[in-house]
Amino acid sequence: MISRLPYELLSAILEEAAYSNAQEIQQYTYGVDSTSTNGKAQRVLRGHVANDSMRWLSTDAIRQTVERKREVNVTFPSNGAVMVDTFSLRWPPWMHGTWSLRIVIEWTQSRKLDSIHGCPSRDVFYRDPYCSLRKTVDLFTKYPSLGSSVRRIFFDGFYGVETNTMILQVLKYCDELDLVSLPWTTLRYGSGEDWSRLLGSRDDGTALTSLELLAVDLKQSQITDHGRHVDKHPLDSPTVNFGHLQRLKLSGSSNLMPVNDDDLIAISRTARLRELHITGTTSVTTKGLVALGRASEDTLRVLEHSPLSDDGFEHPNASCTDDGSHLCEEIVHCPHLRDLAISLPTICGDLFSNTSVNWVGDVQIRAAGICGQSGRLDKAAEARQTFFNSLSQARALIQAQRKRGVELNIEIFIDHLIFEPSKSLVHADLSVGEILSEGTWPEMPDPSFKGPYGQTGQYGKDERAYQCISEDEFVEGLRKGYISF
Repeated sequence: MISRLPYELLSAILEEAAYSNAQEIQQYTYGVDSTSTNGKAQRVLRGHVANDSMRWLSTDAIRQTVERKREVNVTFPSNGAVMVDTFSLRWPPWMHGTWSLRIVIEWTQSRKLDSIHGCPSRDVFYRDPYCSLRKTVDLFTKYPSLGSSVRRIFFDGFYGVETNTMILQVLKYCDELDLVSLPWTTLRYGSGEDWSRLLGSRDDGTALTSLELLAVDLKQSQITDHGRHVDKHPLDSPTVNFGHLQRLKLSGSSNLMPVNDDDLIAISRTARLRELHITGTTSVTTKGLVALGRASEDTLRVLEHSPLSDDGFEHPNASCTDDGSHLCEEIVHCPHLRDLAISLPTICGDLFSNTSVNWVGDVQIRAAGICGQSGRLDKAAEARQTFFNSLSQARALIQAQRKRGVELNIEIFIDHLIFEPSKSLVHADLSVGEILSEGTWPEMPDPSFKGPYGQTGQYGKDERAYQCISEDEFVEGLRKGYISF
């Protein structure tokens, strides 16, 4: 009878039941500790039960009694693997066929180990760290038709040759993917055939649209393992085509065969991206950025480039590309670019000279100096004048966009200072200037909620809270030597 209730009422009932069950089920996991003074193994609290496990356990009774065509609830008792759609109870009927499948691997045997009863033994046992990945491979191997229902898939923590082989084996079955997040090592351990299959066009004309490559630093023992130093150079294969990819994200830095400029140049041969995100990396310079930017000049809409450095402001790159072209001019040549957050070694007024750009919202520019200038800006009058001319051009661009009905806000980060051209404000740590001026400068600073790395507060070191002053007062402080630039 309950199955005949309206979907909205049934969903509310089941959701309330799930929340009630969550308060009564086991919420902690336990382990065994043999370091006690009496030599006996003791049960110790390990932590909270994972969220996916909590959701699974809280809806266990519901799944056994309620069946709906649009719910995914498949159990394979033979191998203990369970495939479940965690959010199936919340999806209305009209969304049937548009959802993406979420796969959670649980072990029915482990549910009995949430608590240990009796006296535990001191026997040492081994748990396969890649057990979930192996079972995922087994699941798709046994039921290959499931792969066609997967739209988004994420792999994290698997960096070895063996695990990458398993990842690529899973991807073979997932032939309808929209988004995939992979460890950067798949770009080394995968073959040209693997990447051609992942990126290629399907029979219905669709293809993978979003690719994320996540990198991390490995342990020294992993770096010295010669078995990991394998590179199949898949990007050299003529069958690997990034032309259908719309979004590429490179995140993190690694000490083992990281993604570098040569990789980006190889990708740029076929890429036509709409979004490019390069964050937290030390192995990619403006050379690779410009290569991808030029290849996607007519399609690029989102550009984020935030290389990793100690303080977020130091960039070792040159201000010009290998062919002598100017970086500031390269950026404004992307006619459809809307969202911009970029770090450049130097900037100048050319970056804001084109009032026909389509920039919108918050645009953040980070730089270490001024194009064509060297030395300290508080000592070099020409460089200082060039920079303030750039601020004026940024203001002109903001006003031009405002006349078109577009709200644009530009922030320029340079030398641990934040310039806000639209308001003619400067945000900085002015404590040294207050000491040097014996409290006479600045006259009436306002508190600032911006820190050395944008609006995220302090960067985590010893900086004081930022204060806000006008550009005119900032120039006065420069002239009197109260602040360095």
